[in-house]
Amino acid sequence: MKPSSPKEMFAMDNLHMDKHIVSLQMLLILLKKILIYGNMETLDCDEYDITHDDYQEIIKLQLLVADIVAEQNKKEFSVDHFLYSNYHLNYPKNVASEFLRMYYMMEKLSRNVENFDEDVRGEYRDYYSAFSNKYGITPTEYSSFLFGELQPYYEGKNALAYNSVWRNAAEYYKSTKNVDKIQRALDILQINPDEYREWALNTEETEWDFSAFFANPLISDGKGKHISISDITLRNAFFEKMFWLIRDCYPMEDSRAMAFFGRLYEKYIQELTEKVTNDIYKFIPEFEFKIGREKKKSSDAYIRKDKTLLAIEAKGFSVLIDCMIKNEKVEDNNKKLFVKPILQADKCIVNTISSRPEFDEVDEIFIVSVTMDNVNAVPNYYNSIHQEIEQNKQSGLVKYYFNLNIEEYEMLMYLVENKKDVFELLRNYFDNPILKPFSNYLRECYPEIVMTKFMSDCYNEASREMRKLLWD
Repeated sequence: MKPSSPKEMFAMDNLHMDKHIVSLQMLLILLKKILIYGNMETLDCDEYDITHDDYQEIIKLQLLVADIVAEQNKKEFSVDHFLYSNYHLNYPKNVASEFLRMYYMMEKLSRNVENFDEDVRGEYRDYYSAFSNKYGITPTEYSSFLFGELQPYYEGKNALAYNSVWRNAAEYYKSTKNVDKIQRALDILQINPDEYREWALNTEETEWDFSAFFANPLISDGKGKHISISDITLRNAFFEKMFWLIRDCYPMEDSRAMAFFGRLYEKYIQELTEKVTNDIYKFIPEFEFKIGREKKKSSDAYIRKDKTLLAIEAKGFSVLIDCMIKNEKVEDNNKKLFVKPILQADKCIVNTISSRPEFDEVDEIFIVSVTMDNVNAVPNYYNSIHQEIEQNKQSGLVKYYFNLNIEEYEMLMYLVENKKDVFELLRNYFDNPILKPFSNYLRECYPEIVMTKFMSDCYNEASREMRKLLWD
């Protein structure tokens, strides 16, 4: 709705007068500059009051950083990379979904090898025990204790304004149980300012390299206090960071250490998908088939409605770091997350469509690659991806194909559960002349989307466990 007056404009929910727009990219670049050129002896000072002038000064410094970046980009600027990195950096991850997802994967699935088919049990790794032994807390304790760090970002009007920025964990969490374990969780994520400094110096001219802030989203003063860098860097610690924490439990030369993580991810998606199907949408599970004498596995799951089929290919992949921060390996990233999973599912369809009774009379097929991160809506990237898929796909029944991140897929499954026409939604999105992130498109069409029942039940169980760890 277009506002008819300034008064009406400022009354709109998305234009509250008590909010202002800031660029996370510029703030993080500014923080890099402070770490490089700032006086480390004063960085941990907490004897001050935050005033309106302080906010104005930060905004001025941020604008100065923006001018410097703009000047640098006059020499060489990639619109595609700018759009891609912006989407990736600023995507508003749903922490509740990340919490329940990791809880289900670690607590419900990973602790029992019997949860998996015999053909993948040889890959089994006991991530739960490995994590607990290395860090002194369980994966569930780690995730549960982080919620307290997010609280200041969700306190409503002027959430962070005038709050004391440095926290002492022993003081802040004194009313909870397990303060020592909470400190262990924080220690995993925090380092001293000096430890960022060499990285900041080496990446000063790499404007999208915020890897150290995501790896360590809490700054320690070395005296028992810490500060959070941002809500976005902290949210990352609930799911993607867990992957790397688990990876660090195994030797670097162990190239197969994280293979089983993909199995956990696939299993979560399979169970989520099966739980949402109903009398309108039929679930078809993964199956074995042969090409000659060689045994193959189908896509991870299928959903069928009348004569239309959705093939789901789950891949526990994230965006390649070089693609995000250096504008390198873009083609490799697009192939890994989008092209190869689609063509893999297409090949399976070609080899099974005429022999599987579940596929009888199917005349239109959609394929979705579900990855931890996704290749977002950058026009030139999508043009080359679609061109490659069209040139190489073999089934004439495959009409539509997508790469969704896990959260977008969860949202889509909510619509399946509620018997919305997801095929029409996907068809319209694919054919839409205005390319936008799928999550934005979903929310525009169905703003009421929440968790599926399977997710909600899991979240409630995880929340009960969190309360036991903190208070009961």
